[in-house]
Amino acid sequence: MTEATHPLNEVFLAFQVIPRLKEGNNFEVVDKAIEVVKNANVPYQVGAMETTMKGELNQLLAIVTAAQQACYDAGALEVITNIKIHSKTLEATDTFCTYDRGVTPANHMFVEK
Repeated sequence: MTEATHPLNEVFLAFQVIPRLKEGNNFEVVDKAIEVVKNANVPYQVGAMETTMKGELNQLLAIVTAAQQACYDAGALEVITNIKIHSKTLEATDTFCTYDRGVTPANHMFVEK
């Protein structure tokens, strides 16, 4: 498959970390993961249940890995990480199934870096 038919150079990736600690506050550990995203220089949106980013797939997966490590560095004993990825072909722009909202002037929810 060529890049023209399967462009993984720009995807949406949503992820959720669920850290388990022996003691302490899970929210403080999740905040450490969110800091990694904020410092990653990619468009992102933090929601109540997950954080969504836009960019190149391998870069975003590396950010998730770093966010997971930040949880361990903050004292997590284990971390469950849920990941959702949305990619599309160039031909998908004309179809009904395209999630095309992303980062646009009308959608100010994403933080541009």
